[in-house]
Amino acid sequence: MTYPTSLAQTGLWLLLSGLTLLAAWLAEGGRLPHLALIALGLAWLKGVLLAERYMGLREAPCWLRALVQGWLALVSAALLLSFI
Repeated sequence: MTYPTSLAQTGLWLLLSGLTLLAAWLAEGGRLPHLALIALGLAWLKGVLLAERYMGLREAPCWLRALVQGWLALVSAALLLSFI
């Protein structure tokens, strides 16, 4: 298993932090009509990034990657349906 370099980890941390701040900023003002969709999209993206980088999913078998990605999509879809 290969670990990300210090620079790559810092970049990923900055990206994840930026996405979190963006979601918080959008949620504070309620600026957009489709806020739930955007917030869930950002949460899904963060989940994918975390699973791929820090859980070693990038080097996992295809069936395991599909299972985790499907689980993330299913949870996001279920949460989205709860807003309707």
